[in-house]
Amino acid sequence: MSRDYQLENLSKLDSGLDYGGEINNNNNNNNRNNETEGDITVSSGLNNFNRVADELEQEYREYIHQELAINDIESAKYEETDEDFKLREFFENSQRMAIENGGKPKKMGVTFKNLTVDGKGADLSVITDLSTPFIDFFSLFNPKNWNKSNSSTFDILHDVTGFCKDGEMLLVLGRPGSGCSTLLRVLCNMRSSYVKVDGQVNYGGIPASEWGRYKGEAIYIPEEDSHYPTLTVRETLNFALKCKTPSNRLPEEKKRTFRGKIFNLLLSMFGIIHQADTIVGNEFVRGLSGGERKRITIAESMVAASSINCYDCSTRGLDAASAFDYAKSIRIMSDSLHKTTLASFYQASDSIYNLFDKVLILEKGRCIYFGPTNKAKQYFLDLGFYCEPRKSTPDFLTGVTNPQERKVRPGYESQVPETSADFESAWKGSELHQQQMKELEEYEKKIEQDQPKKDFIQEVRSQKSKTTTKRSAYTTGFFAQVIALTIRNYQIIWGDKFSLASRYFSTIFQAILYGTFFYKMPLDTLDGVYNRGGALFCTIIFNALIAEQELPITFQGRRIIQKQRSYAMYRPSALHIAQVAADFPVIFIQVFLFSFIVYFMFGLDYDASKFIIFAFILLGFALATNNLYRLWGNFTPSVYIAQSIMNVIIVAQFSICGYLIPFNKLHSWVKWYYWINPYTYTFESLMQNEFYGLKVDCSSEMIPYSNDPNSTVYNDVNYRVCPTSAATPGQTTFTGESYLKNVINIQNSLALNVCVVYVFVFLYIIVNCFIMEHFDMANGGFTSKVYKRGKAPKINDVEEEKRQNELVANATSNMKETLKMPGGIFTWQSINYDVPISGGTRKLLLDNVEGWIKPGQMTALMGSSGAGKTTLLDVLAKRKTIGQVRGKCFLNGKALQIDFERITGYVEQMDVHNPCLTVREALRFSAKLRQEPNIPIEEKYAYVEQVLEMMEMKHLGDALIGDLDTGIGLSVEERKRLTIGVELVAKPHILFLDEPTSGLDAQSSYNIIKFIRKLADAGMPLVCTIHQPSSVLFEHFDRILLLAKGGKTVYFGDIGDKSSVLLSYFERNGCRKCSDIENPAEYMLECIGAGVHGRTDKNWPEIWKDSAEYREVENELLSLEASGPIKTGVDNGEPREFATPLWYQTLEVYKRLNLIWWRDAPYTYGTLVQCILVGLLSGFIFMNLKESSSDMIQRIFFSFEAIFTGILFMYLVLPQFITQKEFFKRDYASKFYSWLPFAIGITVVELPFVLFSGTIFFFCSYYTAGLDYSHSNNFYFWFIFIIFLFFCVSFGQAVGAVCFNLTFALNVMPIVIVFFFLFCGILIRPSEIPWFYRSWMVYLNPCNYLLEGFVTNALNHIDIRCSLDDIVKFIKPSNFNTCEEYAYDFINSTITAAPGYVKTLESGECGYCSYKSGKEYVEGYLGWSNDNKWRNFGIVTSFFIFNTLLVIIFVYIARKGKR
Repeated sequence: MSRDYQLENLSKLDSGLDYGGEINNNNNNNNRNNETEGDITVSSGLNNFNRVADELEQEYREYIHQELAINDIESAKYEETDEDFKLREFFENSQRMAIENGGKPKKMGVTFKNLTVDGKGADLSVITDLSTPFIDFFSLFNPKNWNKSNSSTFDILHDVTGFCKDGEMLLVLGRPGSGCSTLLRVLCNMRSSYVKVDGQVNYGGIPASEWGRYKGEAIYIPEEDSHYPTLTVRETLNFALKCKTPSNRLPEEKKRTFRGKIFNLLLSMFGIIHQADTIVGNEFVRGLSGGERKRITIAESMVAASSINCYDCSTRGLDAASAFDYAKSIRIMSDSLHKTTLASFYQASDSIYNLFDKVLILEKGRCIYFGPTNKAKQYFLDLGFYCEPRKSTPDFLTGVTNPQERKVRPGYESQVPETSADFESAWKGSELHQQQMKELEEYEKKIEQDQPKKDFIQEVRSQKSKTTTKRSAYTTGFFAQVIALTIRNYQIIWGDKFSLASRYFSTIFQAILYGTFFYKMPLDTLDGVYNRGGALFCTIIFNALIAEQELPITFQGRRIIQKQRSYAMYRPSALHIAQVAADFPVIFIQVFLFSFIVYFMFGLDYDASKFIIFAFILLGFALATNNLYRLWGNFTPSVYIAQSIMNVIIVAQFSICGYLIPFNKLHSWVKWYYWINPYTYTFESLMQNEFYGLKVDCSSEMIPYSNDPNSTVYNDVNYRVCPTSAATPGQTTFTGESYLKNVINIQNSLALNVCVVYVFVFLYIIVNCFIMEHFDMANGGFTSKVYKRGKAPKINDVEEEKRQNELVANATSNMKETLKMPGGIFTWQSINYDVPISGGTRKLLLDNVEGWIKPGQMTALMGSSGAGKTTLLDVLAKRKTIGQVRGKCFLNGKALQIDFERITGYVEQMDVHNPCLTVREALRFSAKLRQEPNIPIEEKYAYVEQVLEMMEMKHLGDALIGDLDTGIGLSVEERKRLTIGVELVAKPHILFLDEPTSGLDAQSSYNIIKFIRKLADAGMPLVCTIHQPSSVLFEHFDRILLLAKGGKTVYFGDIGDKSSVLLSYFERNGCRKCSDIENPAEYMLECIGAGVHGRTDKNWPEIWKDSAEYREVENELLSLEASGPIKTGVDNGEPREFATPLWYQTLEVYKRLNLIWWRDAPYTYGTLVQCILVGLLSGFIFMNLKESSSDMIQRIFFSFEAIFTGILFMYLVLPQFITQKEFFKRDYASKFYSWLPFAIGITVVELPFVLFSGTIFFFCSYYTAGLDYSHSNNFYFWFIFIIFLFFCVSFGQAVGAVCFNLTFALNVMPIVIVFFFLFCGILIRPSEIPWFYRSWMVYLNPCNYLLEGFVTNALNHIDIRCSLDDIVKFIKPSNFNTCEEYAYDFINSTITAAPGYVKTLESGECGYCSYKSGKEYVEGYLGWSNDNKWRNFGIVTSFFIFNTLLVIIFVYIARKGKR
């Protein structure tokens, strides 16, 4: 009996519905009108269901028993448990009720014929670095390149043909690089990452070209887990359910009821009911275990409710029992809901393999078998291959393609295929191939006859919301998507409460700082009026800088968005609108807190309407700025590129908004930007809101004046004037409107300016939505390799394949001769480990665990997911920094020494590598710093090459490691092999391996375990956690430590030949007998109740403690402890924490960091391009400054802009430093190098690049602005500016060293930056800074010393000649012949002479220029001296040195990661 069984009287239940039936009234009416047998009502449908339910259950149970009876034990289908039956019953009941309510089947099989996929050739996939643009440019002039093709390609898949019917499951097997992932991606219609896709792909009669509108009906579930780490399981799945809740649910079934039903079903299915309110977490945020997180990934894909599911190695990280439970669930869903399932599984057991209908085997992109699972093994046996006893069928099927693993039957040595082309030819010439092609032809005819696409299209439309268009690929309407996304965004924000709290703390702190700095500005002085503009300008700066944190946040969720976009959960534009909606209350509170504090502390006009308008303007500006940051984040591939672009934009917007340079002073070529700058309208509206209606009394500052109290020359007000162009001669007051018009040059209306601010908000939102809909900058989900120039291997080349096979064979055969490990006995006794949890209590994770590892022994550490395997390894390897560890550990009878972490290798579950290095560089770095220093460097490198060959990574030696987020670099499986290799090249004494085969295919796993076995045989003691070992892999181990949940020991002892000792223990204690063909590892886990629905009625930890084996372990540990220290044959002197001396570590770390910086072109070129663009911008904005008083002020603002450019460097440095700090923590845990080399290296490595970038800025801006005077002045400006850039970079690194994550650092950064530009003497002259700050803060501000050096250097030699616009005009009394005579006492007073000069204008009016020289302004108004400029240089240099010391100190403090 086949799986396509039909139960009697249930033929009408054949449907592809996922969860529910039809409730749309129009559809229901149409269906009922078409009925020929009478109306079907809801009640009759329910009665019918109740009547046949019992009959269905009985018939189904009989069917299962018949299936088991007619199949032999090897190919038998699984026996369903009660949980399996309940799951099948649920799906079938839902299916039945859906059909009765008018649902249509979604029976969409998939066929693919002659499928060939081309990828970019490796010869063109070159690692980019700083030289790449120059090499590419000069290559254009090389005649040899003129006739070369622009593209080199290779076949990822070659002429692959097959099919998968609805309700069936197709298993795709192949070694890494065989094209399994590519096949699954292309069958899900994900083609954009490939050069060309040829061949036909058809979905139930719908060609691939028309499948775009149904993209959510064929989904690709990638290998890696991508989730928001701060969301709980409930929040994660509820969101997915909200996006995929169908419209045609059962009658009277509410959306909330439907979601609750499916949510509970999924949690029950995957055994994570108790984790419903636990955050998901990731490699940096503590949450679910790796196995539990994998279950969430699978559950989310099931919520997508697609017709065609492609699972790519989705059981990675699950134990064998859980993986089988998961596969059974997919089998039941495929049977019951007629889903089409394609899956690639690494290390699939026979139990999982037998669940599938067909299997397709790929090798180097070629199909070498496609057909029934029960015929595949025999096909390869007939070709001449031999299958070892107890070797699983999937291992055998992929193993035949591995020359190191396959075994050939006697007499067939010269007949079996050798290369992938040979295998393909043998397959295409076989009778079984002809049968499959005939079956494909018949299936296509059946599709043409049945036309399943009609019912599919109708059902897809009926599932959609009424607000969704027919051509839309989404289930829910746009508005519903926005609501669901908004709620999720609130949950994400609330889940990271610390970041939210730090944001508001930063806001309040800065508001108080700004408020006290501009406290109660007076209205009876011109400085008070001028300072009002500075205060309002600072409110703009605050909101702009605090929005910087939006940029990295935009990049963090890209892979999640890409995945959920492919699931057709929501439109990307809906996500952006939801982000804006979620931003609004957060930003509203931020703006209100800031506005409430600063408005009244500033002493602005106490008017309720003005306060509301003030806050309203800042709210619009904050929203606009947030969306502008997101715009460039969405539009650029790298955070460094986006940050550099935004830094240039910020400088431009600050410079051309009307504060630094009034509109009438702008050059004509930049005035256009004034009108498209949101900062312009924000600044103008804030100024208008404040100054409209103000009346300024300037009687105390009118000119001319005399300091002689007895003088009566200037008593007549009519011949005096306030020294501002806003005032009228003879008037003691002027209005705010006059100030805005004549000084600031603001003429637009307030209402217009406010409206334009909000126009920018909506404009940025629209542009963001457009970019997110049409540009996908996320490249995760697949990887493409890049190589060092000229080092790329030939891909899928037959001769290259033979050469690689021979290379690996030689390396493997000689491996044991070259591996000589020091070894030692490592014991642990009474290990307990607990961690603090909420409520002040502690949770015990390890409970009296004991054991040992000895040279020559290979110990397996096993248990169900969450049993504490990784926790135990962390404790034994001394990696835990949180919680309390109790117990004793000894190495060779001695307590653990300072060198323990260095001489032990720890292969962690998470593959953390620096993405800018190649594979060979990473291995050599580990070998150089961790092997003993007396070993010659040539010998270390030779060992690296040997490990590369044994790990089958020789061809990847010059490949970039990369990262999964960008899609450039190694695959998940290759990264795992690299992680193992990094530890092996260190020649450790003990090796801890946490799931070294997780994510590897069967052959790679076999090679890794075989390699580890040879390490053990060479004398290395090791312990290895392993989730899904096949029988063959399991037999490589000598001993096993088995843990139950709660970290309790179930068994520790020998495994025995063919697992006899282990099986004997469990059978003696009440377990059933294990058959000869069963996998002992799976049997053992079944006995202790592991897996999602595992159950046991025995207390195995108590049984262990009462056993004779436990007493033997206790006696052995006591004996080892009593025997005392054991002498070993290796003596490396006194224990050392690090293998190499400090100077050597520093040199190697600096060389590696320099290489990383050289290859990280977006970051390094980002700083350079920023300096070029900002330099050109500054130079042309301030171009050709003259000797007028206003140009003198512009010289100061040019200096301020140079300072601001340096400050923005800090934002570029932060992400890079924090990223490298995480890599350092991983290296430090393994004692590669100390904290000091990293701190020195990362500080020094920046300096040459900053020096070059700063020099470029100098040449682009300094001479263009007209500041050139003398060589010494020019040199001084360049020299102190470079030192200041050094200070900025080191300060950014210091903040990164202090803060534990990027979000917190970006909230802290504005707080410290505000000190730099507030107290430097620009916004308020130094003498008017509040005494509290003037008494200490000015002296602690490096920008104060820098600006004094800049300004005195630029102005000390200037003789000021005011232009007509700068002169303050007044009239003289008639009794004075000239203005100079009238103003003589004013300018030449013997008591206190006024600065500047007075002259008679051509009009006869008197003109007053405020200053006659730059020196007079600097010394008289600012209180600075040119004599201090080299002192200032020394102080700025001291601040740079101090920052470097801070980096060193805080790197030391935070050198250990929290785990």
